[in-house]
Amino acid sequence: MSSTTPDAPLDGSDNIWISNLAELYDKFAHSLDPFSEERDRAEAVFMQQVSVWYDMINSPKPTLHEFRKGVILERFKKYCSRLAEWN
Repeated sequence: MSSTTPDAPLDGSDNIWISNLAELYDKFAHSLDPFSEERDRAEAVFMQQVSVWYDMINSPKPTLHEFRKGVILERFKKYCSRLAEWN
């Protein structure tokens, strides 16, 4: 597992986590129906998968809140930037 700082380079395993989480995030964050079961399921799975990834990180590590808010959002930005460059 790579470093947990937001500016750390993404390795292959990080890219898999990020792409899967980005898809789940998109399903609930941009849902046209904020009360749909599909949206709620996507959010629940997203939160569960973030927790699984967090648990895999060796100590010392940030709090789960910091990981979810900072690292994931920063890495989403990097991931989305890469996707935009490829398209």
